[in-house]
Amino acid sequence: MGRRNSYQFPFSRYPAVRIALLLIAGILVGHYYQISLFVSGTVFLGVGAIFFFAEWKNIQTVNHWLTKFSALLFLVIVFLFGLFRMSLQSGHSASQTVRLIQVSDWESVTVSGSVQSISVTSSGKERWDVKVDTSRFGVIVSDQPYKVRVLADEAAGRATLGDRVSFSGTIIPISEKRNPKQFDYKDYLASQNIFAQIQIDSLISITPNNNIAEWIWWREQALELVDQNFDTQTAPIAKALLVGYKLDLDSESKAAFARAGLSHIMAVSGLHVGFIVAPFWIIIPYFWTKKHGSIIGLAVLVLILICYAGITGFSASVLRASVMAFFLSYGKLFHKVNNSINLTAAAAVCLLIFNPSQLFDIGFQLSFSAVLIILLLLPVIQSKLPYWIRIRWYGTPIMVVIVSLVVQFGLYPLQVYYFGEISLVSPIANALFVPLLGIVVPLSLIALFITSVFPAVGFIINYPSFLFLGWMSDFVNLASTWDWAWTTASLESSLIFVLWFFLILGISSWQISALRWRLLIGFLATIVLMLSLNFIQKLKPATLTLTFFDVGQGDAALLKTPNDKHILIDAGVWSPGYNSGRSIILPHLQSAGIKKLDAIILSHPHADHIGGILDLIEEMPVDVIYNSGYEYDSKLYHSYLELAKKRSIPTIPLVAGDTLNVDRSILFLVLGPDGRTYNSDPNEHSVVLNVIYGESEFLFTGDAGEDQEERLLHAYTDLLDTDILKVGHHGSRTSSSLPFLKTVTPDIAVVSLAERNRFRHPHKEALTRLQQSQAELLFTSLERAIILESDGKAIHRVRW
Repeated sequence: MGRRNSYQFPFSRYPAVRIALLLIAGILVGHYYQISLFVSGTVFLGVGAIFFFAEWKNIQTVNHWLTKFSALLFLVIVFLFGLFRMSLQSGHSASQTVRLIQVSDWESVTVSGSVQSISVTSSGKERWDVKVDTSRFGVIVSDQPYKVRVLADEAAGRATLGDRVSFSGTIIPISEKRNPKQFDYKDYLASQNIFAQIQIDSLISITPNNNIAEWIWWREQALELVDQNFDTQTAPIAKALLVGYKLDLDSESKAAFARAGLSHIMAVSGLHVGFIVAPFWIIIPYFWTKKHGSIIGLAVLVLILICYAGITGFSASVLRASVMAFFLSYGKLFHKVNNSINLTAAAAVCLLIFNPSQLFDIGFQLSFSAVLIILLLLPVIQSKLPYWIRIRWYGTPIMVVIVSLVVQFGLYPLQVYYFGEISLVSPIANALFVPLLGIVVPLSLIALFITSVFPAVGFIINYPSFLFLGWMSDFVNLASTWDWAWTTASLESSLIFVLWFFLILGISSWQISALRWRLLIGFLATIVLMLSLNFIQKLKPATLTLTFFDVGQGDAALLKTPNDKHILIDAGVWSPGYNSGRSIILPHLQSAGIKKLDAIILSHPHADHIGGILDLIEEMPVDVIYNSGYEYDSKLYHSYLELAKKRSIPTIPLVAGDTLNVDRSILFLVLGPDGRTYNSDPNEHSVVLNVIYGESEFLFTGDAGEDQEERLLHAYTDLLDTDILKVGHHGSRTSSSLPFLKTVTPDIAVVSLAERNRFRHPHKEALTRLQQSQAELLFTSLERAIILESDGKAIHRVRW
């Protein structure tokens, strides 16, 4: 008996898949290795020349091996094109005007341009994105166009989309990523082609936009019509649902929809474009009956997609969905539906050729992953679902639940990696609302057109949608309060993506025995590799990790012990509309998969050390809060004590001589305060903590000044010698006295402060004394967050 042939994947049926994979590989290499445009372009052109020469020779003399060589060269060219395209994108330089702005922080500038979007910050301040066409720097005038983020609180409520504005303002530096796992605001703006930020000082003029030839005018009219048809509760939801305008949604609403598993309906994407295209699909059989019907149908589809994309602002998500809808509809019109996976890959290729940076966009990854997961897994699941269920009235909601579960299962690694949260109520929410959205979205869009002519008639037609969105809003707000509705999660290893790859493909190809066993072997091999790496990690010495967050002019440090306990020392700053707990500490904890704080130690009750405590207590389980015991008259101080009591979190004042029983491998020795009140300054009664792990010592001094340092010298001279010193009071002249530093003798001194602060920290006198101690000075204002790690013998810095 002859040997059975091994299974080979039919790549010939999926040429776009092969091209997409090679193009992505080239883009990834270009992104991570930063290969120069000259090198990538030269290699691409060189291999291209060889390919065309081989093809020419093959035409002259047909040769089997030459044909294979040409095919191989073509695949290499696709890879090299991805590499070249990414190098070209990375090598694109900003205009001279933008470069001038980037080196002119805090300087004055006068600009004119059109308002492209209007939004509100988390603190309620208005901001615009303006397409600038004229800039004036003193006597220098530039007409080079660029986009700028405008802090427009001084002109709040005075502009609408498309208006032409002229104003003078101050160039504000864009905040870069200051902490690991923190949202990279600067990178986000760069992805929107915004490289500058200006705060309005004086609004010179506003000219309303009356140009109906611009899409932004139609978009503004659509938003005004939405306001007419909905109330203040449902209008922000309707704008996001129908027009993709999410800027009126507050952060609480966005979080509520995410936790209810319905955030995908708030971003105009494949679901919404599908609702728009669905009526077109119904009449596709009609086009089949006409001469050139398929071409005419395709032209009609393109017109529909362009109009809807224009109304929604040509956002990246709408363009992605439109391209995918175009290819899938093309397959339907020209009887190529069986190649949906191939057509989806073709859509990805087109988008990546146009903008290779989209590969690193969360929306791009989620959109295409969701579509591919549905195309791969849903047929397998449908084949197991009895036909009599599918044809019943409840068949549709059951399929919606199944699709929701399939997508949530398939996207689990991506969702956890980017968001750290998983909605458990999502299948129920999607079953309740998504089927009806197929009626609500087209109905509401039709109502908008009618409202523009007959407002009363349009409102009546839209009324069912108005009621529906009200009910959905009430459900979302209720579901977001259920403790079981969502959960946090984290990825222990990046290999989980490889594991999921084998799992998804294994399920989708379960009927192909040869491929099934190969994928199963890959799945099991990945598990073995993950377990092996985990075992090797456990063989390494247990480590203590200390992260000094960059919270600006304040303090916050996270201590992770060898036994995986987590202690937060101080909670950062507070200001109206902002605190470090919500913006920095909580996102870090959630991204790191930390589900509980074993202790919070608050050195003293000033707002730059307890600023984020309320959000931390609200959002994160806390075992115990230690403080200095110093009574302080502030609303923030009393609020956190009341909230801790309400949540049954013990608050324990510390005194010198106490030890903390958090991790048996570490000695937490309290050196201050001593329990007595010396003056009215909370700084001089700070918690001073000595953390000892093996041969490594860390000394935290809060905002202790010279008076408390002197008391420490008298009481604990032999215990103050340390390796790492958290410098007291942000480098103030009243801290870090010379006698204290001579006793402490730190190898590294960490100063937590903002680069621009009204106290002018660090003071020159303190810096001089710190330099005399010969310690390595690390400033969070310059270094950003600082991570130190110790195995109990040596301490080293971890770069991020």
